[in-house]
Amino acid sequence: MAGTPIKLGSIITLCVVLYAVYYKRNDIGDERLSPVREYLLFLERENAVGSGIRQPKVALGYGACHDLFVNATSFLNFRDLKGAPEHFNEISTKDEFLKSFAYFFKHGAAAERFMSNSELYDQLVEQALKLPDTRWAIGGNAPLMARRFFMEGWKVLLAAKMSDQLKKNIPKEIEIVGVDENEEIKDDVHMILEYKADEQFGIYKSPRANRYIMHNDENNPLLSSLEKLGEHLGKFKPSLLVISGLQMMDNFPFKKDGRDLRAERLDLVKEQILSQPLNTLSHFEMASYVDLELLTHLTTKVLPYVDSVGMNEQELSNLYNVLEYGEVVVVADSNPRVATALDQMRKTFHLIRKKNTEYNSKRKLTRIHVHTLAYQAILTVKGSDWKRTQAATAKASLTAHRYVCNNQKISLDKSKLLLDDSFSTTTDNDNNSRIFFEPTKPVACWEEEFDTTKVEICVAPVLICTEAQLTAGAGDNISAAGLVLQVEK
Repeated sequence: MAGTPIKLGSIITLCVVLYAVYYKRNDIGDERLSPVREYLLFLERENAVGSGIRQPKVALGYGACHDLFVNATSFLNFRDLKGAPEHFNEISTKDEFLKSFAYFFKHGAAAERFMSNSELYDQLVEQALKLPDTRWAIGGNAPLMARRFFMEGWKVLLAAKMSDQLKKNIPKEIEIVGVDENEEIKDDVHMILEYKADEQFGIYKSPRANRYIMHNDENNPLLSSLEKLGEHLGKFKPSLLVISGLQMMDNFPFKKDGRDLRAERLDLVKEQILSQPLNTLSHFEMASYVDLELLTHLTTKVLPYVDSVGMNEQELSNLYNVLEYGEVVVVADSNPRVATALDQMRKTFHLIRKKNTEYNSKRKLTRIHVHTLAYQAILTVKGSDWKRTQAATAKASLTAHRYVCNNQKISLDKSKLLLDDSFSTTTDNDNNSRIFFEPTKPVACWEEEFDTTKVEICVAPVLICTEAQLTAGAGDNISAAGLVLQVEK
């Protein structure tokens, strides 16, 4: 429903509530599903990506890997868990691995951790390969986002060191840079431990489908394709530069002989962003970070210089707390209220805008996209270069269902809505504005003013896939889908 928030006590409140109740349920299921699907598809049909000379171009860095998908509860034995679930920044033993997995599993929270024990990691990969349902796929934020941009009609330049075997997973039309001539490449392997909603791991039950990622990377933490990307940006002239994969630096041992190689590499990322003209928009894809020193680097070397940030609810909570309090939040509510997420988006926007000023950046943050299980929320500055926010929010919502169900068709019998009949726009008790969910126009958009900056906020419900086929890579596909309609050449 587009429009301004409705104040409680409005004369139309009763009518809207009754209207929502009418749609809520019949004997078959949620009556809201069909009109929601039709309107989201309508917005998608009415908003096409430019073609020909108007085709937008995106350059993405950094890195790629082989993802090894494993059924988490088949692979791990609960009886091997000694003691309570516990969080570790870095994993070095089997005991730490089990405790760390159980910690995130019971919260239904996505996580990504570095294993410093290479021998143990190789043993775990060998064990996983013996399971009948284990499968391989291409991984890494940049390749997955690159594929989505290509599928949606963009021209794509991807920076990643990849073997010829791994490149077979990328459409040949995508230009890949990062490998020197005759260079031998050993692809990094990520273990993706997947689980479904309500799955049991001993006494613990997962509140939602999600994944736990483990890696022991050598190439990706060094952003080894960065320089090659820089060599091609001038000729390619992207409409959008996407910075991703920096979480591979999390807890990686960088400091040697008094040098902080990680800080040096991030300075080069900053220079790469600054090398682009201001009409090339830049987007940073947030991820699961626990290393406070790395997060602090990001708040000084990356975030002050990008136009846009994309993240899930866990990453939003973590980023806000790092910016506001200098503290890491390891796990947050896996299904936050809309009002809670919007408040954190507003505060995060304000804090990054302060960084823009503090570091004299010529760019200012003008877009935040937060994707959750139940809804998509996109904030854009009015008059900025980001277009079609309502359609972009709908596109992200549709992509969430399609990717997780692994099917282009939106099947109502595999869908559910978690968004309530109405939601508050803030947790501020002095502001009782509410949006009432209207199934025939489900994407709510309204304007707000922060100081002197006018913004538009759009929230779209997600038709949640009830038969999840894929979880890892969902955020990358959703974030890319949210961007494809917002950049016009």
